[in-house]
Amino acid sequence: MMTRKKRITLIIVIVVLVLLIIGGIFTFLYLNTDMFKSNQTLFVKYLGKNSENIQDLQNIINKTEYDELLKTNPYNVTSEIKVNYTQNVGTTEENNNNSINQLKMTIEGQTDNNNNYDYRNIKLLKNDEQVMQNEILHTSNNYGIKFTDLFNQYVVVENENLKDLLKRIGYTDEQIEFVPNSIDFSDNIIEEIKFSNEDIESLINKYASIITQNIGETSFQRQKNQVVEINGQNYLANAYSLVLTKEQLNNVYINILENLKEDEIILNKIDEIQNKINQLTLGENNQDLKNEFTQKIDLTIGRIRQTNIGTEETKIIVYENNGETISTSIQTQEYQISLNCLNGYNELVFNENDTVTYKITIENVDNKLAINIENNKNQKNSLSIERTYEENDKKKDENYKVLYEIDDRRLEANINKTIEIAPIMENAQVFNNDNAVVLNNLEDSMMKEIINRVQTGLNEKIETVKQQINYQDIEQMLKDFEIMQNSEILSSSGITETEKNRFNSSFELLKGEDLSGKDISASIQSVKNNLSTVEIVNNNELKIGVSRNQSNEENVNVLINFFDENQNEKYDIDVKYDENGLVNQLIIKEVKDE
Repeated sequence: MMTRKKRITLIIVIVVLVLLIIGGIFTFLYLNTDMFKSNQTLFVKYLGKNSENIQDLQNIINKTEYDELLKTNPYNVTSEIKVNYTQNVGTTEENNNNSINQLKMTIEGQTDNNNNYDYRNIKLLKNDEQVMQNEILHTSNNYGIKFTDLFNQYVVVENENLKDLLKRIGYTDEQIEFVPNSIDFSDNIIEEIKFSNEDIESLINKYASIITQNIGETSFQRQKNQVVEINGQNYLANAYSLVLTKEQLNNVYINILENLKEDEIILNKIDEIQNKINQLTLGENNQDLKNEFTQKIDLTIGRIRQTNIGTEETKIIVYENNGETISTSIQTQEYQISLNCLNGYNELVFNENDTVTYKITIENVDNKLAINIENNKNQKNSLSIERTYEENDKKKDENYKVLYEIDDRRLEANINKTIEIAPIMENAQVFNNDNAVVLNNLEDSMMKEIINRVQTGLNEKIETVKQQINYQDIEQMLKDFEIMQNSEILSSSGITETEKNRFNSSFELLKGEDLSGKDISASIQSVKNNLSTVEIVNNNELKIGVSRNQSNEENVNVLINFFDENQNEKYDIDVKYDENGLVNQLIIKEVKDE
């Protein structure tokens, strides 16, 4: 018979084992389910799960197996771009009879990533008749462009010592400060500047903790079996909510904004974007994004502190279905913002006074991506982008449809692209002495002369093309869709900012010091169609009037003859601008030996 002592010991062991088992079960349930967790903990948990939805949105265009094959196999690509513009849509006066709908762009090319080779032949056609053609070629470390309608040669740049090349062309040290000596064209800018999964998780955790640290548990609530409508279907969900007074919410805002000003992840990302902008604009962008970012935060904090009075409440609700966050809602007396994410469907809705004013949907399912943006704030307008594709082990067909509508106006663009793997690269293009001129290898005077010739020829070609394609129709369409504002037209010159910049650049390239008479003679040849008057200021200075598309042949010939006769003398060239920022004078001064 078991003694009393032994029985007690056995009971203790059994009780301990039972407690351990129960404890293990409770631990498992706590770690793996939502049992025994506070409303505050669950709110933060499912609010944080939005980071997964954000990560999905960053990867809406994923690489397929075929895309991976293109990295190691040569391929041919053909694309066709067609635009259709319709006015008075849905009325008896509906009209799509305009020159825009007669245009088409085709792109044919070859790519071999293994051998650093890429070629594109780009054509603009009107009623299937060619209007303009450009060819772009990259082989090894050389990049060239040929304006086929104008010249038989590629203008080529070696992708090295770019700072030195730009300085020789005439850019200042300040302008080329952020330009690298070589550019890695394999860079994917979107991939570079997007947040990593670790960054997103860190940001979510950091700013969710700010909420929990500044708000008491009594502000959090939980409701079961709430109905949420997403993409036309109803779902049952648990709702975890946070109700804040205006003062509580503003205190959280200020805390978050103060942290944002010093957040290394955010500030480093701004630096990356700034560097890319500086490279793309050759340092001519004057924005300081980081400074603007912190200034706007300080202004926002100031406004919040000035209006931190009131009894209004804000309610933030997170809806959970089967352990996933399917909806997040921010509700005030004036507006409601909802983010819905489920099964590849993402939706952001802004309601104001019970009316949907903005709605963005992104659906990425199988071989189809559809993005739609609706704005009903002041006038009805919408933008939709749809991408579909079909592929096998040799070929991929991609189709893009872009539709932009404002009231009774509709703009539609269709892009059809075919990529086909080609084991043998037929008729590959190459640079040689007959078809290419490499700027890096030329003396400064010859390099500038060629650039000026290309610039002049291109400007003339652009003017011709604008007449052929009826550019007024395109300009009016851009204004109708608020892509181009009326303010972009200069009152006195009647040209757009883009045209102004192009015109100015052809003269700004001429600026320099200690230029020979020979160099200046070549420069005058390149801009002769815009030189109108000549004024002798004194024995050492000439003032040449510049007028767009107006020239005086007699004055031009006098100038060319003069500088040909004094080709060994040295001169400085500067430019002056009118009240609209358009070049209107060239100032040429003789450099006297001291």
